[in-house]
Amino acid sequence: MHKTDRAAASVVAGIAAGAFTLSYEALRSVYLGSDGNDNLSPIYPLIVEGFVTVAVWVAYRLRDFGWKATAYPWTLAGLFFAYSLWSNALPDTVPAPVVNGVPSVAVPLAVHLFTHLLKKRAPVRAELVELVAEDAETLPDEPWPAWEPPAVQAPIFAASIAKAPSVTMATDSSAVIRVWARHNGYTVKDTGRIPDSVLKAYAKAHGGELVGA
Repeated sequence: MHKTDRAAASVVAGIAAGAFTLSYEALRSVYLGSDGNDNLSPIYPLIVEGFVTVAVWVAYRLRDFGWKATAYPWTLAGLFFAYSLWSNALPDTVPAPVVNGVPSVAVPLAVHLFTHLLKKRAPVRAELVELVAEDAETLPDEPWPAWEPPAVQAPIFAASIAKAPSVTMATDSSAVIRVWARHNGYTVKDTGRIPDSVLKAYAKAHGGELVGA
């Protein structure tokens, strides 16, 4: 790791430690204000802040599996973060039933978050490669014949110049077009309609003109 990165990591760790210390004391005070057990009060902040940390870590672990896999842990992290922010900013407005109910809610959510992490799923990149492989034509094993440019006959009249062959865009070729577009500097989404400019560029690159979808 570069020295600058180490210094930045140290600063981030220091800020996180300081913020955790202040938030820890605020959450503990909220718990005690709801007639909580003084001996168990140190555990309460760890449940709230620990859940946020674990949920963010799960979202990071699932970053290669698309937004559907990370939406759930990010949602849980946001909920517990919102509760922590509420308890820190307006501690006197947090009802005692809410304070006492947080641990009971955290138990099943933590278990379900763990099962969500262990769920078998294929990375998004692997799914895209498989989709392109299914659409690609099977190539022969023997070597390709040497390419020879076609003979071009000069037109007698300018109006007799042949029009470029047309290229029809089929629905099942959209994945191939998206991969080609990204390799050639175009920005396209994983789903939805492909811009006409990209379709025309793809058709032109393959020796034709766009005629339809």
